[in-house]
Amino acid sequence: MAPVDSSRSNLRRPEIGGGIDQKLSKPKPRLDGDDFCTICDNGGNVTCCDGGCQRSFHLTDENSERSKCRLILGLSKEQAETILANDDKDFICKNCKYKKHQCFACGELESSDLSSEPKVFQCEVDDCGRFYHPKCVAKLLYPESKLEALLFKVQVAARENFTCPAHECIVCKGGENKNHRNMQFAVCRRCPTTYHRKCLPSNIPFEMKKGPNGYMQRAWDEWEGPDGHIIPRDRILIYCTKHEIIKKLRTPKRNHIIFLDAKKHREPQILVDAPTEEDIPEEGMLNNAEPSQSPTPVANDQNQCSCSSPIDSFAPASLFTYPHPGTCGWLGD
Repeated sequence: MAPVDSSRSNLRRPEIGGGIDQKLSKPKPRLDGDDFCTICDNGGNVTCCDGGCQRSFHLTDENSERSKCRLILGLSKEQAETILANDDKDFICKNCKYKKHQCFACGELESSDLSSEPKVFQCEVDDCGRFYHPKCVAKLLYPESKLEALLFKVQVAARENFTCPAHECIVCKGGENKNHRNMQFAVCRRCPTTYHRKCLPSNIPFEMKKGPNGYMQRAWDEWEGPDGHIIPRDRILIYCTKHEIIKKLRTPKRNHIIFLDAKKHREPQILVDAPTEEDIPEEGMLNNAEPSQSPTPVANDQNQCSCSSPIDSFAPASLFTYPHPGTCGWLGD
């Protein structure tokens, strides 16, 4: 089967006046969810969030390491057991419950509430749970063009649908074809860096090498199933070289997830506010662009949240021998 050649502009650019307006759309339903815990980067018995973020978490206390995932989620043992016992009820993580999500580029926790004044917006791809500030995603997609970045930022802030940079190869800018081995994506779990298998650099290895000149494993294209059989994946999971691997953990630092402190959370006070000068493009810069119809921006109180501490332990290899990355984070540069 021939590789799919996806147009770069078609992948990323919002269509003015087209598609589903984000201000009217509902949170995306969970599809298959993630196979691995977002917090500790390990597999096993994980529970998927039904709120649309596409993330999974350990809720069980099978061992002391995994109980830390539950504690960072802010759940008591009794609460977690109740969720696990009610298979017919949805599990919603705090970020989705309070509509506060991290920008996958800078890591800041912001409002994603489309009924109020959102600061971060979700990528339109169905199986993507990533959120971004308009400025952050524009800079990632158009690092060499301030004009194009400005146009893109204005359109995303006006709630036009967009596709984030995790859905194109950072080297050749092509799209994904899971049925063609060389065109399978290798996706970083800490930042929106993606390669095709054929474009994957040699410093992101599929195995660990011991010794003075050794290196840590950074890529996984298979994992061990519950019955011990090795299961190949149609998408490679990586830590790109922006993230230092901690030898003890075999992952980067696990301080990448922030949950809202519900005890300190206050409902935003809606105020009418004028757009800032930075958000208004200079006259003549956007010659051919149709102006987006955007609702009057509103402001809310400053978000209050508590940042979780890094997890300092790793699940035993006997439970899961192929660890791999979480789903949220920020760029290290």
